[in-house]
Amino acid sequence: MGAGRAPLALRPRLLMMRRTSNWLPTVSGLFLLLFVVPPLQSSEIVLEGTITRADHGTYIVREFLVPEPLERLEVEYTYTHRGEGTALDIGLFDPVRFRGWSGSDKTHFFLARDEATPSYLPGDLPAGTWRILLGVPHIRPDQVSRYVIRIRLIPARSRAMPAPEPPTPWVLKKEPGWYRGDLHTHSGHSDGRCRNGLGELIPCPVFRVAQAAVARGLDFLAITDHNTTSHHPEMRRLQAYFAPLLLIPGRELTTYRGHANVYGTSAFIDFRLGWRGRTIADLLDDVHRAGGVISINHPTHPTGEQCMGCGWEDVHATDFRKVDMIEVINGNRVEGPLSGIPFWEARLNEGHRITGIGGSDDHRAGSGEHPDHVMGIPTTVVYATELSEPAILAGLKAGHVFIKTRGPDGPDLFLFAEDARGRRYMMGDEVPLARAGETVTLRIEVKRGAGHIVEIITNGSAPPEATRLRVDAPDFVRVLSWRAEPRTWVRLNLRDERGIAALTNPIYFALRE
Repeated sequence: MGAGRAPLALRPRLLMMRRTSNWLPTVSGLFLLLFVVPPLQSSEIVLEGTITRADHGTYIVREFLVPEPLERLEVEYTYTHRGEGTALDIGLFDPVRFRGWSGSDKTHFFLARDEATPSYLPGDLPAGTWRILLGVPHIRPDQVSRYVIRIRLIPARSRAMPAPEPPTPWVLKKEPGWYRGDLHTHSGHSDGRCRNGLGELIPCPVFRVAQAAVARGLDFLAITDHNTTSHHPEMRRLQAYFAPLLLIPGRELTTYRGHANVYGTSAFIDFRLGWRGRTIADLLDDVHRAGGVISINHPTHPTGEQCMGCGWEDVHATDFRKVDMIEVINGNRVEGPLSGIPFWEARLNEGHRITGIGGSDDHRAGSGEHPDHVMGIPTTVVYATELSEPAILAGLKAGHVFIKTRGPDGPDLFLFAEDARGRRYMMGDEVPLARAGETVTLRIEVKRGAGHIVEIITNGSAPPEATRLRVDAPDFVRVLSWRAEPRTWVRLNLRDERGIAALTNPIYFALRE
């Protein structure tokens, strides 16, 4: 029997006590009256169908009718050719809202008023037309896969749940500063796994993921499970315990044409690109309408059976003015064909101001079992006015960010500028120029980076007049005069013999209007 599933006919017996009249048998003036509550009568709905190569990369909706409010709803599904080139994702809508998405990670799940399988939202189970959402990330050309979905309905006997309390805002540190975190991790609410006391891999509790972030010495952690927000309430409940670690609820919109993390909202964002003409533009608009911020993930990764939609396919259809961030480093893929840095710099050279961030994409709660994706590698460092979710997200959008590629204990790298009027700027800011070729001052700081080399990058390449600066002290500072041109940007790499150890976001230059 799967985790979280109880036999449908098993219900508790209720033992009641009350005062007795003279003719009733008594025990110490009381009598015991045993009420056996009859089991709730469940019913089952079976949905069947087939998928072929014609369904590749599309979505299928199967409707079913719930005739009365439910106590519990259980779903179990199977399909042929699983693990042989065919994958069938699954999610669920009730008559009013999106209830969750588990991809192809879970073959059965349940929802009840006060609990649900991770990936799905607990709450009232109303009568009406419900919809199973099937997604087909891949199926080979010669395959026909038959699926069977069994839905068990257990009727309710009590009143509706009260509306949930609004989340409590948390300010964990009131001081402005540079805060270190991981913006891309997964728990058991999607495909995150960790080992239990028997050494078995199980869906990893949010608690364990947060513990790993504490062990890494991070200041904030975003958990970004695939196409679901079912982990958000749990993160909010755990926030008091894990202070001063800030928990930022997120999700990874996992489409078949690209992946993107969303922060700052728990509202449903429809990830079904192509469904009824839905486009990237619709998705980006919906995120911002809901008050969220969005980051394109691992844009240069290949897409295929191993990871459908991992790469960002709709580059020309994307309005990058609506993209807040790009994950330029995913795990330990800093340079080479899987690096997102060239993709990001191409967008910068098109004139877009998009923050470059990093994310570990950890699926093992920091255990290191996936050595390419370990909690805190890379670490994104954000200047924020305080340690709170709104302040961290504001700092990210502003580009006040640098990335440590090897974890939170790696060297720090800072870039500041000062114009002729004495006004100071940091990475992510724009320096207004009175004229082309105006001289500004750049200030470069490196901490704990002795022996490294600072590379000054302008518009994606090292300019001839800029030398590579050798870091010759634990606390290194270099001040340079810089001839700034409009519509250009400058940023830094910190490099040693192993590659890039840290990189900054740009400072931008533009003519003053």
